[in-house]
Amino acid sequence: MGRVIRLQSDSNAHDRPWRVAVEQGFFADEGLTVEYHEDNPKGVAGRVENFSERWKESQMQQGALEVYPVCEWGAIERVQSLGNAKIIGLDTTVRTGAIMVRADSAIQTVTDLRNVPIAVTWHAGTFYAAIEVMEAAGVPFDEIKLVHANDRLDALVSGKTEAAALMEPLVSRARKAGARQIADLRWRGGIVAGEAVDDETAAKIMRALNRAVSWLAENEERSRDELLRDVTPDRRATGMLPELTGVQAYQPVEFQEKVDWMLERGFLENAPSYEAVVRGK
Repeated sequence: MGRVIRLQSDSNAHDRPWRVAVEQGFFADEGLTVEYHEDNPKGVAGRVENFSERWKESQMQQGALEVYPVCEWGAIERVQSLGNAKIIGLDTTVRTGAIMVRADSAIQTVTDLRNVPIAVTWHAGTFYAAIEVMEAAGVPFDEIKLVHANDRLDALVSGKTEAAALMEPLVSRARKAGARQIADLRWRGGIVAGEAVDDETAAKIMRALNRAVSWLAENEERSRDELLRDVTPDRRATGMLPELTGVQAYQPVEFQEKVDWMLERGFLENAPSYEAVVRGK
């Protein structure tokens, strides 16, 4: 048996290349035996506000997990805060999502969300991406009101919040419930690997993932079914697909841009060095 690598998915929709790499034997071709976990076993209850208490982060800390993808901002934050790991590259896709409101909401534009509570997963991709899109629309940072919700879809549909920042399959489920889309969200992910994953193993993981991206790109119909398999078949045709880009090296300039952005908004207490957070080559 080859080296066993335990992987934790970040999103069932956006992490299809990871699953494909398992199913098509691309990891096995690299001599890796992979245990792939698609969601945390606690489900919604596990999506707690403090990221250090979430499943994959706590599992990495305990040495029960080797690799997981997370949003680019979150990768920096988690490595700096929790240690015991580094970013080995940018993830396989440009992720997609949406800010949504209920059908009867008076909100029509992003600027209408000024000082309006928006449900997010705290310090995760939708959290940061929502800030970026609202600032780009001219909403000052101190007038952006994000609130954590373990179940963002429920927060939106039940009326606990006026809006929610969602990714698939929640976007499609929100549409089915009659919700309207106010803005597109896009962001990159980072791949976090524990210290036990050496450079050779990291390279094997990235080669297998890039083969999976190529496979998905050449199998468009299967790609949509695979990427949106958690959505009912009638919703897959309109579901949001991430852009398949393949794993890429995380360049110092890109890293520094994100660090500066996070520091300016108080998401980092101090600036980490590239060498301390990224395993660069």
